[in-house]
Amino acid sequence: MDYLVSVFQHLTGSQPPDSHALKYTVLHLQAATEVLLKAALSHEHYSLIFNDPLQATKEKWKSGKFNSCGILDAFDRLCNVAGLKLDAGHRTRIKDLTEHRNALQHYGLKHNAYAIESRAARVLEFLLDFIHDHLIPGLEPHEAERVEESMDSFRLQLKAIETLVKQRMNNLRSTLAKFADVTVQCPDCEQWAMLAYNGEEGPRCLFCHQIWPNDAPSGAANYAWIILGQDEVTAVQDGGDPPVVACPECGVSALVTEAITAECRPQATGLCFACGNTFGHLVDCEFGCGTVLNISPDDVEALRICSDCIGNQFGRD
Repeated sequence: MDYLVSVFQHLTGSQPPDSHALKYTVLHLQAATEVLLKAALSHEHYSLIFNDPLQATKEKWKSGKFNSCGILDAFDRLCNVAGLKLDAGHRTRIKDLTEHRNALQHYGLKHNAYAIESRAARVLEFLLDFIHDHLIPGLEPHEAERVEESMDSFRLQLKAIETLVKQRMNNLRSTLAKFADVTVQCPDCEQWAMLAYNGEEGPRCLFCHQIWPNDAPSGAANYAWIILGQDEVTAVQDGGDPPVVACPECGVSALVTEAITAECRPQATGLCFACGNTFGHLVDCEFGCGTVLNISPDDVEALRICSDCIGNQFGRD
Protein backbone atom coordinates (compact mmCIF):
# COMPACT_ATOMS: atom_id res chain seq x y z
CA MET A 1 0.00 0.00 0.00
CA ASP A 2 2.96 2.31 0.64
CA TYR A 3 4.05 1.80 -2.97
CA LEU A 4 0.58 2.85 -4.14
CA VAL A 5 0.72 5.98 -1.97
CA SER A 6 3.97 6.86 -3.76
CA VAL A 7 2.47 6.17 -7.19
CA PHE A 8 -0.45 8.52 -6.62
CA GLN A 9 1.82 11.20 -5.14
CA HIS A 10 4.06 11.15 -8.19
CA LEU A 11 1.17 11.05 -10.67
CA THR A 12 -0.82 13.87 -9.10
CA GLY A 13 1.96 16.14 -7.78
CA SER A 14 2.09 18.15 -11.00
CA GLN A 15 0.52 18.08 -14.45
CA PRO A 16 2.05 16.68 -16.44
CA PRO A 17 4.41 14.76 -14.11
CA ASP A 18 8.12 15.45 -14.64
CA SER A 19 10.66 12.77 -15.58
CA HIS A 20 11.59 12.08 -11.94
CA ALA A 21 7.95 11.53 -10.98
CA LEU A 22 7.35 9.33 -14.02
CA LYS A 23 10.35 7.14 -13.20
CA TYR A 24 9.12 6.40 -9.70
CA THR A 25 5.56 5.97 -10.93
CA VAL A 26 6.71 3.07 -13.09
CA LEU A 27 9.09 1.56 -10.53
CA HIS A 28 6.67 1.71 -7.60
CA LEU A 29 3.60 0.68 -9.61
CA GLN A 30 5.40 -2.46 -10.75
CA ALA A 31 6.56 -3.16 -7.19
CA ALA A 32 3.06 -2.59 -5.79
CA THR A 33 1.53 -4.92 -8.36
CA GLU A 34 4.00 -7.70 -7.60
CA VAL A 35 3.63 -7.42 -3.81
CA LEU A 36 -0.18 -7.30 -3.92
CA LEU A 37 -0.47 -10.28 -6.27
CA LYS A 38 1.87 -12.33 -4.09
CA ALA A 39 0.08 -11.27 -0.92
CA ALA A 40 -3.17 -12.66 -2.31
CA LEU A 41 -1.34 -15.78 -3.50
CA SER A 42 0.02 -16.40 -0.01
CA HIS A 43 -3.57 -16.59 1.27
CA GLU A 44 -4.00 -19.69 -0.89
CA HIS A 45 -0.72 -21.25 0.38
CA TYR A 46 2.72 -19.86 1.14
CA SER A 47 4.43 -22.42 -1.10
CA LEU A 48 2.90 -20.78 -4.17
CA ILE A 49 5.14 -17.75 -3.61
CA PHE A 50 8.25 -19.89 -4.17
CA ASN A 51 9.71 -20.04 -7.65
CA ASP A 52 9.63 -23.83 -7.21
CA PRO A 53 6.80 -24.72 -4.81
CA LEU A 54 8.30 -28.19 -4.32
CA GLN A 55 11.28 -26.59 -2.57
CA ALA A 56 9.11 -24.65 -0.13
CA THR A 57 9.53 -25.11 3.60
CA LYS A 58 8.09 -23.23 6.56
CA GLU A 59 11.61 -22.33 7.69
CA LYS A 60 12.52 -20.73 4.35
CA TRP A 61 9.16 -18.94 4.26
CA LYS A 62 9.55 -17.40 7.70
CA SER A 63 13.18 -16.39 7.11
CA GLY A 64 12.50 -14.96 3.65
CA LYS A 65 15.52 -16.83 2.27
CA PHE A 66 14.12 -18.18 -0.97
CA ASN A 67 13.65 -17.28 -4.64
CA SER A 68 10.10 -16.13 -5.29
CA CYS A 69 8.12 -16.54 -8.48
CA GLY A 70 7.87 -13.81 -11.09
CA ILE A 71 5.00 -11.37 -11.30
CA LEU A 72 3.37 -13.11 -14.27
CA ASP A 73 3.78 -16.50 -12.58
CA ALA A 74 1.95 -15.04 -9.58
CA PHE A 75 -0.87 -13.83 -11.83
CA ASP A 76 -1.12 -17.23 -13.55
CA ARG A 77 -1.09 -19.15 -10.27
CA LEU A 78 -3.87 -16.95 -8.90
CA CYS A 79 -5.94 -17.95 -11.95
CA ASN A 80 -4.93 -21.59 -12.37
CA VAL A 81 -4.38 -22.67 -8.76
CA ALA A 82 -6.35 -20.24 -6.61
CA GLY A 83 -9.16 -20.15 -9.16
CA LEU A 84 -9.53 -16.36 -9.38
CA LYS A 85 -11.31 -15.03 -12.46
CA LEU A 86 -8.83 -12.41 -13.68
CA ASP A 87 -9.10 -10.84 -17.13
CA ALA A 88 -6.34 -11.75 -19.59
CA GLY A 89 -6.16 -8.08 -20.61
CA HIS A 90 -4.87 -7.22 -17.15
CA ARG A 91 -2.12 -9.80 -17.54
CA THR A 92 -1.03 -8.11 -20.76
CA ARG A 93 -0.92 -4.71 -19.04
CA ILE A 94 1.11 -6.13 -16.14
CA LYS A 95 3.50 -7.75 -18.62
CA ASP A 96 3.94 -4.41 -20.43
CA LEU A 97 4.46 -2.62 -17.12
CA THR A 98 7.18 -5.11 -16.10
CA GLU A 99 8.95 -4.82 -19.45
CA HIS A 100 8.76 -1.02 -19.24
CA ARG A 101 10.16 -1.09 -15.72
CA ASN A 102 13.07 -3.32 -16.81
CA ALA A 103 13.80 -1.12 -19.82
CA LEU A 104 13.73 1.97 -17.59
CA GLN A 105 16.27 0.40 -15.25
CA HIS A 106 18.66 -0.34 -18.10
CA TYR A 107 18.01 2.32 -20.73
CA GLY A 108 16.16 5.16 -19.02
CA LEU A 109 12.68 6.58 -19.54
CA LYS A 110 11.25 5.97 -23.03
CA HIS A 111 7.56 6.88 -22.75
CA ASN A 112 6.21 10.38 -22.17
CA ALA A 113 3.97 11.63 -19.38
CA TYR A 114 0.66 11.14 -21.17
CA ALA A 115 1.43 7.54 -22.14
CA ILE A 116 2.57 6.58 -18.62
CA GLU A 117 -0.39 8.33 -17.00
CA SER A 118 -2.87 6.53 -19.26
CA ARG A 119 -1.23 3.13 -18.77
CA ALA A 120 -0.86 3.62 -15.02
CA ALA A 121 -4.54 4.50 -14.64
CA ARG A 122 -5.56 1.17 -16.20
CA VAL A 123 -3.26 -0.85 -13.93
CA LEU A 124 -4.35 1.14 -10.87
CA GLU A 125 -8.00 0.51 -11.70
CA PHE A 126 -7.26 -3.23 -11.78
CA LEU A 127 -5.31 -3.10 -8.51
CA LEU A 128 -8.03 -1.25 -6.58
CA ASP A 129 -10.62 -3.81 -7.69
CA PHE A 130 -8.17 -6.63 -6.92
CA ILE A 131 -7.48 -5.34 -3.41
CA HIS A 132 -11.19 -4.97 -2.68
CA ASP A 133 -12.26 -8.34 -4.13
CA HIS A 134 -9.35 -10.65 -3.35
CA LEU A 135 -7.06 -9.16 -0.70
CA ILE A 136 -9.19 -7.44 1.93
CA PRO A 137 -11.40 -10.52 2.56
CA GLY A 138 -8.31 -12.46 3.70
CA LEU A 139 -7.00 -9.82 6.10
CA GLU A 140 -7.45 -9.51 9.84
CA PRO A 141 -10.12 -6.91 10.76
CA HIS A 142 -7.62 -4.29 11.94
CA GLU A 143 -5.54 -4.73 8.75
CA ALA A 144 -8.63 -4.57 6.54
CA GLU A 145 -9.70 -1.32 8.20
CA ARG A 146 -6.33 0.33 7.53
CA VAL A 147 -6.36 -0.77 3.91
CA GLU A 148 -9.92 0.49 3.40
CA GLU A 149 -8.91 3.91 4.73
CA SER A 150 -6.19 4.13 2.07
CA MET A 151 -8.56 2.85 -0.61
CA ASP A 152 -10.97 5.77 -0.14
CA SER A 153 -8.16 8.21 -0.91
CA PHE A 154 -6.91 6.11 -3.84
CA ARG A 155 -10.34 6.02 -5.48
CA LEU A 156 -10.63 9.80 -5.40
CA GLN A 157 -7.15 10.29 -6.83
CA LEU A 158 -7.70 7.67 -9.55
CA LYS A 159 -10.93 9.40 -10.54
CA ALA A 160 -9.01 12.67 -10.92
CA ILE A 161 -6.39 10.99 -13.15
CA GLU A 162 -9.06 9.30 -15.27
CA THR A 163 -10.86 12.63 -15.63
CA LEU A 164 -7.71 14.25 -17.02
CA VAL A 165 -7.29 11.40 -19.50
CA LYS A 166 -10.92 11.67 -20.55
CA GLN A 167 -10.67 15.43 -21.00
CA ARG A 168 -7.66 15.08 -23.27
CA MET A 169 -9.48 12.46 -25.36
CA ASN A 170 -12.58 14.69 -25.57
CA ASN A 171 -10.42 17.51 -26.89
CA LEU A 172 -9.23 15.20 -29.68
CA ARG A 173 -12.63 13.75 -30.53
CA SER A 174 -13.53 16.03 -33.44
CA THR A 175 -10.09 15.63 -35.03
CA LEU A 176 -10.07 11.85 -34.65
CA ALA A 177 -13.57 11.59 -36.15
CA LYS A 178 -12.13 12.76 -39.48
CA PHE A 179 -9.65 9.86 -39.52
CA ALA A 180 -11.78 7.05 -38.04
CA ASP A 181 -10.88 4.70 -40.90
CA VAL A 182 -7.17 4.78 -39.95
CA THR A 183 -7.45 5.40 -36.20
CA VAL A 184 -6.41 2.48 -33.99
CA GLN A 185 -5.55 1.89 -30.36
CA CYS A 186 -2.08 3.20 -29.52
CA PRO A 187 0.43 0.58 -28.30
CA ASP A 188 2.02 3.15 -25.98
CA CYS A 189 -0.93 4.78 -24.18
CA GLU A 190 -3.73 2.35 -25.20
CA GLN A 191 -6.00 5.22 -26.20
CA TRP A 192 -7.94 5.14 -29.48
CA ALA A 193 -5.87 8.01 -30.83
CA MET A 194 -3.18 6.54 -33.09
CA LEU A 195 -3.30 7.56 -36.74
CA ALA A 196 -1.96 4.41 -38.35
CA TYR A 197 -1.54 6.37 -41.57
CA ASN A 198 -0.32 9.93 -41.25
CA GLY A 199 1.05 10.63 -44.71
CA GLU A 200 4.81 10.77 -45.13
CA GLU A 201 5.33 11.56 -41.42
CA GLY A 202 4.63 7.98 -40.36
CA PRO A 203 2.18 6.64 -37.73
CA ARG A 204 1.50 8.99 -34.83
CA CYS A 205 -0.60 9.04 -31.65
CA LEU A 206 -2.44 12.31 -31.10
CA PHE A 207 -2.94 11.57 -27.39
CA CYS A 208 0.55 10.71 -26.16
CA HIS A 209 2.48 12.16 -29.16
CA GLN A 210 4.39 8.94 -29.80
CA ILE A 211 5.55 8.81 -33.42
CA TRP A 212 7.13 6.30 -35.74
CA PRO A 213 8.81 8.79 -38.11
CA ASN A 214 8.91 7.48 -41.68
CA ASP A 215 8.73 3.95 -40.28
CA ALA A 216 5.32 2.48 -41.03
CA PRO A 217 6.54 -1.16 -40.77
CA SER A 218 7.78 -0.57 -37.21
CA GLY A 219 4.52 1.12 -36.21
CA ALA A 220 2.52 -1.74 -37.72
CA ALA A 221 4.62 -4.43 -36.00
CA ASN A 222 4.41 -2.57 -32.68
CA TYR A 223 0.63 -2.32 -32.95
CA ALA A 224 0.21 -5.98 -33.91
CA TRP A 225 2.45 -7.16 -31.07
CA ILE A 226 1.26 -4.98 -28.19
CA ILE A 227 -2.41 -4.33 -29.02
CA LEU A 228 -3.32 -7.51 -30.91
CA GLY A 229 -0.87 -9.79 -29.07
CA GLN A 230 0.53 -11.10 -32.35
CA ASP A 231 4.12 -11.37 -33.50
CA GLU A 232 5.52 -12.97 -36.62
CA VAL A 233 7.71 -15.60 -34.93
CA THR A 234 4.95 -16.95 -32.69
CA ALA A 235 2.36 -16.82 -35.46
CA VAL A 236 4.51 -18.82 -37.87
CA GLN A 237 5.56 -21.31 -35.18
CA ASP A 238 1.89 -21.92 -34.41
CA GLY A 239 1.18 -22.61 -38.06
CA GLY A 240 -0.59 -19.32 -38.73
CA ASP A 241 0.05 -16.35 -40.97
CA PRO A 242 2.28 -13.41 -40.01
CA PRO A 243 0.26 -10.48 -38.63
CA VAL A 244 2.07 -7.90 -40.80
CA VAL A 245 2.58 -8.50 -44.52
CA ALA A 246 3.39 -6.61 -47.71
CA CYS A 247 0.56 -4.38 -48.88
CA PRO A 248 -0.92 -5.34 -52.29
CA GLU A 249 -1.30 -1.61 -53.10
CA CYS A 250 1.99 0.02 -52.08
CA GLY A 251 4.20 -3.04 -51.56
CA VAL A 252 5.47 -1.92 -48.11
CA SER A 253 5.49 -4.54 -45.35
CA ALA A 254 3.14 -2.53 -43.16
CA LEU A 255 -0.23 -4.16 -43.74
CA VAL A 256 -1.80 -5.42 -40.50
CA THR A 257 -4.20 -8.08 -41.68
CA GLU A 258 -6.47 -8.01 -38.59
CA ALA A 259 -6.41 -4.36 -37.51
CA ILE A 260 -9.33 -2.92 -35.58
CA THR A 261 -10.06 0.68 -36.49
CA ALA A 262 -12.34 3.19 -34.77
CA GLU A 263 -14.61 3.00 -37.80
CA CYS A 264 -14.96 -0.79 -38.05
CA ARG A 265 -14.58 -1.95 -34.43
CA PRO A 266 -15.18 -4.54 -33.14
CA GLN A 267 -14.73 -6.10 -36.58
CA ALA A 268 -11.20 -6.56 -37.94
CA THR A 269 -10.01 -5.31 -41.30
CA GLY A 270 -6.78 -5.19 -43.26
CA LEU A 271 -5.08 -1.80 -42.77
CA CYS A 272 -1.84 -0.60 -44.30
CA PHE A 273 0.15 1.74 -42.07
CA ALA A 274 2.16 2.94 -45.09
CA CYS A 275 -0.57 4.00 -47.54
CA GLY A 276 -3.74 4.02 -45.42
CA ASN A 277 -5.68 1.62 -47.61
CA THR A 278 -8.11 -0.78 -45.96
CA PHE A 279 -8.93 -4.23 -47.26
CA GLY A 280 -12.12 -6.10 -46.48
CA HIS A 281 -11.12 -9.36 -48.12
CA LEU A 282 -7.54 -10.59 -48.41
CA VAL A 283 -6.52 -13.96 -49.82
CA ASP A 284 -3.16 -15.74 -49.85
CA CYS A 285 -1.36 -16.47 -53.09
CA GLU A 286 -2.22 -20.05 -54.05
CA PHE A 287 1.46 -20.90 -54.56
CA GLY A 288 2.16 -20.34 -50.86
CA CYS A 289 4.74 -17.57 -51.26
CA GLY A 290 3.22 -15.53 -48.43
CA THR A 291 1.94 -12.71 -50.64
CA VAL A 292 -1.58 -11.50 -49.91
CA LEU A 293 -3.97 -10.34 -52.63
CA ASN A 294 -6.93 -8.00 -52.48
CA ILE A 295 -9.61 -9.94 -54.33
CA SER A 296 -13.35 -9.62 -53.90
CA PRO A 297 -15.10 -12.90 -53.06
CA ASP A 298 -17.55 -12.09 -55.87
CA ASP A 299 -14.76 -12.04 -58.45
CA VAL A 300 -14.81 -15.75 -59.28
CA GLU A 301 -12.62 -15.34 -62.38
CA ALA A 302 -9.72 -13.56 -60.65
CA LEU A 303 -6.43 -15.44 -60.34
CA ARG A 304 -5.42 -16.17 -56.74
CA ILE A 305 -1.77 -15.96 -57.78
CA CYS A 306 0.64 -13.05 -57.32
CA SER A 307 2.56 -11.55 -60.25
CA ASP A 308 5.92 -12.93 -59.03
CA CYS A 309 4.60 -16.48 -58.89
CA ILE A 310 2.98 -16.09 -62.30
CA GLY A 311 6.38 -15.03 -63.68
CA ASN A 312 8.22 -17.87 -61.94
CA GLN A 313 5.71 -20.54 -62.99
CA PHE A 314 4.83 -19.47 -66.50
CA GLY A 315 7.76 -17.29 -67.55
CA ARG A 316 8.00 -13.53 -67.99
CA ASP A 317 7.55 -11.49 -71.14
